[in-house]
Amino acid sequence: MTIVVNVTVPEGIVFSADSRQTYTNRNSDLRVSSDYARKLFQLNKRIGAVTCGWAFLDGRNINSHIHDFKLSLANPDLPVSEMVKCLGEYLTQAYQAGIDKKIDEPVDENSYAVSLLVGGYDPGGKQGQVYEVYVPKGESYQVRTSDEKPGSVWRGYTPVISRLLRGHDPRIRELPGYNEELGKGLDDGKLGYLVDYWSLTLQDAVDYSLFLVHTTIQMQRFSDGIGLTPGGSANCGGAIDVAVIDPENGFQWIKSKQLRASEAYGNLNNAET
Repeated sequence: MTIVVNVTVPEGIVFSADSRQTYTNRNSDLRVSSDYARKLFQLNKRIGAVTCGWAFLDGRNINSHIHDFKLSLANPDLPVSEMVKCLGEYLTQAYQAGIDKKIDEPVDENSYAVSLLVGGYDPGGKQGQVYEVYVPKGESYQVRTSDEKPGSVWRGYTPVISRLLRGHDPRIRELPGYNEELGKGLDDGKLGYLVDYWSLTLQDAVDYSLFLVHTTIQMQRFSDGIGLTPGGSANCGGAIDVAVIDPENGFQWIKSKQLRASEAYGNLNNAET
């Protein structure tokens, strides 16, 4: 599972993502395979993306597919909407290749394997745009803009953020006594916190996105599911990656995992041969 967050404010766009990668093994147990997965990507000088859903397509992780996708672009300097379309088509082909080889099982018709939030600025543009694109269908729609529709979007394991910002857990619908009238009141946002995104600076947006991802990870760390469904796995975790995109500086990493040699192995430079 995953937790990824986008915060879009007038100054720019922020993406944050956790690093935990899980899969279901042959005993049908959920296994943490890595806390170093990349879910936040730079697509060009002004566009970035975060992903949730399947960690692998055609037997390879999403990061490797994004690397190949960037190399495949004849013109990497695409507008945001064209980048979204090309990325959706490329990953859909990778999805289908895995299905054809029987590496993966196809998703239900009304479901998806991978969802991505893709955002940035067109060449010379001053309006930040964020789209969501689904694989395998490649369908996409605009979810945020920096001028007319600032705000936040979160995907993956979302109940913690939903409880915090909207005032309820979506699973409330499974409780006895739930009815349509209560549901309408909840959907109208009466219990939700009011956040004036139009007033937030880019630094505020960085702090806010980090807060939401970190809170999700820590709530999973200290809990064992909820009373309705106990025994939940801590499927979000690892380092948090953060990037910002603004019209002047383009894509910038604020926090990003780096390859390293663990201190547990000592000073490899002084090891005897």
